[in-house]
Amino acid sequence: MTLVSDTQHTVTPSKPSTIRLAAIGLGERAAWITQLITEQDEHAQLDVLVDPNPQKAQERITQNKIRTAQNLAVFDSIDAMLQSGPEIHGVIIGVRCNLHTPLALKLASLNIPLFLEKPVCINWQQYEQLEKTYAAQSDKVVISFPLRVTPLLQAVREYITQGRLGTINQIQAVNNVSYGSVYVDSWYRDYEQTGGLWLQKATHDFDYIHYLANAMPLCITAMHSRCVWQEPVLHQDAGSAIVQYDSGLHANYTQNFITRQGAGRRGATITGEDGTISFDWTTDQFTFHSHKQNRVETVTIKTDTGHGGGDPILAKNFLDVIRNRDVSQTPLREGLLSAGTCLAARDSANQLKVVNIPTPFGDQAPSPISRRVEPLE
Repeated sequence: MTLVSDTQHTVTPSKPSTIRLAAIGLGERAAWITQLITEQDEHAQLDVLVDPNPQKAQERITQNKIRTAQNLAVFDSIDAMLQSGPEIHGVIIGVRCNLHTPLALKLASLNIPLFLEKPVCINWQQYEQLEKTYAAQSDKVVISFPLRVTPLLQAVREYITQGRLGTINQIQAVNNVSYGSVYVDSWYRDYEQTGGLWLQKATHDFDYIHYLANAMPLCITAMHSRCVWQEPVLHQDAGSAIVQYDSGLHANYTQNFITRQGAGRRGATITGEDGTISFDWTTDQFTFHSHKQNRVETVTIKTDTGHGGGDPILAKNFLDVIRNRDVSQTPLREGLLSAGTCLAARDSANQLKVVNIPTPFGDQAPSPISRRVEPLE
C-alpha cells in the first residue's frame, strides 16, 4: 500500500493571492475548519456560502471570527451557486452524511480542491459513483481524517517505520465512545442520513488502522449488537470487526457506544516481533515495550486543538493543495478505502459472512493471501 505522505511529488507553488473559499453547509464542523483555514492564511477568505439556514450560518461566521469577502455571496442551493459561476479556489463540504457524495459529484466539473467530510459515502452506489467520477482527482480531495495526521499517531508510526517493533503481526484497536448518546439524541439518530455507525464512527478508525498496517485490506468479518438501545433507534450500540491484510497481519477493531464518563478510550496496541506499542488519544500518551530489553518508554504529546491536533494539520494541507504546494495527505482513495471497509463490515455483520474489501480505483478484486497459516482438517 503506497502512502501518499511517503510519495515524492513535483508541485509548483503558486504566487500568493486571495484564496476564495466556498462552504456548503456551514455547521459546527465546517465552521471550525473554515476558521482554521482563514486563521492560517491571511489571504484566505470565505466568498460563497450555501446553506438552507443562512441566518444560523451567519451567526457561526461571527462566532468563529471567519474572514469573509466584503460581499459574501449567499445561496440556498448548490445549483444556484453553480449557475452564478463564482470564482472559487476551494470548497468545504460540511453537509449531512447522505449528501456528501451527491454534492461532490456536482462539484467535480469545477476540478478544484475539496475538503470533504467523512464518511465520503453511505452506500455502495455512492461509492461507485465517487470512484468513477474522481478517478483523476483523488489527490485534490482532502478527507476529514484528522486522526491519521495527529502528532500522537505520527509519533507511533515513526516507531514502526524506524523498525522498533520489527515485523508486525497484529493491530488491536478500540473505540469506547463516552459521548455515544449523541447518536440517539440528535440528527445522528436518523439511519437514512448517516448510514449507521460503522460509517459514522469506524471510518476514522479504519483509516488510521490501514495507515499503520501499511498494507492493503483484503476482507473483513464483523458483528454488531443492539442490546441497550431499542427501536426506533436502528443503530448498533456495539460492534467488532477483524480485517485481513495482504501482508499477512490482521487487525481487530471494537467500538462501543454505551461507555460513559472516564471509561472512554480510543487507540490501539500494535504488536511486533521486537516490541509492542500502545496509544490512547484520551490520555495523549503512547507506551513502547521492548521485547529485547527490559525497557519501557512512555511519551505524552499534549495538544490543545481539535481531534488531537489533527484539524489544524488538515487545514494547512488543504491550503497547500489549493496553493499547489502539495497533494492531499488524506486523499479520496483513502476515504473510499475506509468507507469500503465500513460498508463491507456492515454487510458482514448483517449477512453473517466474510466480505471482500474493494481496492479504490483498481480494476482487480482483492487477492487472497497466498498461503494458509494452519492446515485444514
